Amino acid sequence: MLVEVMVGAVLLAIATTALLNGIDGAQSAGAQNKARSTAAALAEQDQERLRALPVASLASCCTPPSRTVQVRGVNYTVTSSVSWVADQGGPISCSNNSKTAANLRIESDVTSNATKGVIDEVSLVTPPPGTFSPNQGRAIVKINKADGSPKVGASVSLVGTTTYTATTNSLGCAVFPFVNTGNYTASVGGLVDWQGNNPATQLLSIAQSASTTASMELDTAAEIRSVFDTQVGTATAFAAKSRWLTLVNSKLTVGQKIVDAGSQQTNINVTSLFPFLDGYKIYAGGCAANNPATYSAALPIYTPTPGQVLQMATGNDIRVPSINLQVITAGGAAQAGATVIVKSADSGCANVFPNQVTTSKTYGSTTYTATLPEPGFPYGKYRICAQYTDPSTLVTRHGHADAYNSGYNSNSTSTVLTESATNRVDDLVSNTTAGGNSPTPSTAGHIRIRLNRSNACE
Repeated sequence: MLVEVMVGAVLLAIATTALLNGIDGAQSAGAQNKARSTAAALAEQDQERLRALPVASLASCCTPPSRTVQVRGVNYTVTSSVSWVADQGGPISCSNNSKTAANLRIESDVTSNATKGVIDEVSLVTPPPGTFSPNQGRAIVKINKADGSPKVGASVSLVGTTTYTATTNSLGCAVFPFVNTGNYTASVGGLVDWQGNNPATQLLSIAQSASTTASMELDTAAEIRSVFDTQVGTATAFAAKSRWLTLVNSKLTVGQKIVDAGSQQTNINVTSLFPFLDGYKIYAGGCAANNPATYSAALPIYTPTPGQVLQMATGNDIRVPSINLQVITAGGAAQAGATVIVKSADSGCANVFPNQVTTSKTYGSTTYTATLPEPGFPYGKYRICAQYTDPSTLVTRHGHADAYNSGYNSNSTSTVLTESATNRVDDLVSNTTAGGNSPTPSTAGHIRIRLNRSNACE
């Protein structure tokens, strides 16, 4: 009998628990359904609120987009959004020139912890006749990315006597339906145009009862981090310097962008670059004459993607050819400590290079005396002079570049002379091959400077 009583008690407990769970579940479902009904009512109320707004106000609604409403101790978040759409309900075309072939799509979303989801209401509002004032027109700004696809979600400002804002839709169009006539500047921040401008801007003029469309090609800025190198003889290439960097692309202003770092640098980083699909050809120097293509040398192409920081890989550096020379005394001894002045000889090129003092340098297994400590210079043609002041006598002597070609110039003698137009040695130095000229004295192309002129470099 005791066992039967215990079994009966257990069965009763199980039945009671099931019954209570059922009642609790029904109450929970009822509470959730009540919350969803409340949310639906709030969404409908928001729809009515939006429909009651004048069309001009509705088109620029809503700031802020969300608000909190409390009903019977429960918080509900109501989010309102308005966008222009075509008659069929899709995004308005960027080439739509009709003032009536567009509606306003209004959407009200309501969320709450009690609803377990989003309750939304959507409807279309058709602008009634007379909505557009006689002194108003429409502006549409279309934005495409570098690959030609539409840029969605970009914020566009239309700045004139009045400022308007809009966001690009799925077709890349920012629609400004009620714009006072006049001249405006479309401005887009956070993206760059072909020239790297951020914000990017474009002028447009709004005419009465007409639609004006402006197209812009914009994308997220990229960055290229360049590295320079040079090579002396057959030795391994090593780091070099340049003050200037030129990027070439046909869509840039005058086809190129010149970056001046202000001083000689082993690397130059260029930011705010438009990510052209065909990339950038890059070379060291700030003159057209520094372009290696002028001397049939290949230009590397670097193609950063939107937002990418493109670091040049080892072995893919920008070559700065070496000018290899030796400065000697009138008697022929290597002269360390001489000041070497290098000037561009290319037409229209006014680049200025820092003077260097000759020293001994080892490249590979070979040591060269009285040469430049930093021999790398951009492709081009140069005039070079060296001078040295004897500290004991304070006498200054100088000489000019003398390139070896079946011997050195006959004017470059051991006799010390006052320089004149007839005895001056001043060979034009062509720094036009990737490996530079010969670093070895008395070999073809090597440059020697004999200090056998009694006045200083001009």
